[in-house]
Amino acid sequence: MHELVGLFPAICWALSPIFYSRGLRNLNPLLGNMIRALPATAITFLFTIIVLGPDKIFGLPLNSYIVLLLSGVIGLGFGDLFYLLSIKRMGPSPSITISSTYPLITIAFSTLFLGEEINFFVLIGTLLVVLGIAIISRKNGHNKVDFLGVGIATLAAVFWSVSIVLVGSIAHSGHPLAENFWRLMGYVLASFILLLVSKKDFSKPKLNSIFHITLGGIVALNLGWASYIYSIEVIGLSKATTLSSVSPIFTATAEFLIEKRFKLNIFLGTLLTTIGIILVTL
Repeated sequence: MHELVGLFPAICWALSPIFYSRGLRNLNPLLGNMIRALPATAITFLFTIIVLGPDKIFGLPLNSYIVLLLSGVIGLGFGDLFYLLSIKRMGPSPSITISSTYPLITIAFSTLFLGEEINFFVLIGTLLVVLGIAIISRKNGHNKVDFLGVGIATLAAVFWSVSIVLVGSIAHSGHPLAENFWRLMGYVLASFILLLVSKKDFSKPKLNSIFHITLGGIVALNLGWASYIYSIEVIGLSKATTLSSVSPIFTATAEFLIEKRFKLNIFLGTLLTTIGIILVTL
């Protein structure tokens, strides 16, 4: 089934927050966002040149370059920065829960601006996926709401949604690897400008922080985004977005296997999300 392609980005995006959380312990998110951008961009460029050749990178239509650069600035430059800030403030679990609402925003945008038809099954399936994610990621005993943290994570979801719709607007204009490279170039540009504008005196990052933030970037930006762009072309924007948003399921599964302990919220959340995925893929 082609829909299985849409689950691979979810696996990548489930692993990356674990590395980000460790890397951000002694690292400013603004600097961390810049550090993870450079290796991921360099790897994408070299891999694309080797596999596809320079024509695939520099042979896109002019409007595709503009859209992809803008998508990288918005989604990776700003969206991922707010995501890292939310992880730094609230931790991976609540950040993932809130930012994973981006499928609903994306579907709304794709319907309004791209004219993509959303059937009843996709809509209900998306709602069940988001609800399942929220239940899975709920932490018992933490009822106090961090409104600032929630706002930061929500902004990340909004920026991601805008970036995704931009990519969806030029689907099939080039190879997913080439498209991902130009998004990353926009990301590097935005991160560099934000770093200059901040005028902060950052302390020298520790090697351990650099390693984890870089590894997380490679998993999310190289593997995750390239496979996600490909899934958009194969199964469409709405399905690809919903399927890729189930990252917390894989995190919850790993937690269950490690702790060997049954948790009701994980069972219910996984059940709802599984039903949602089935509905989306009908």
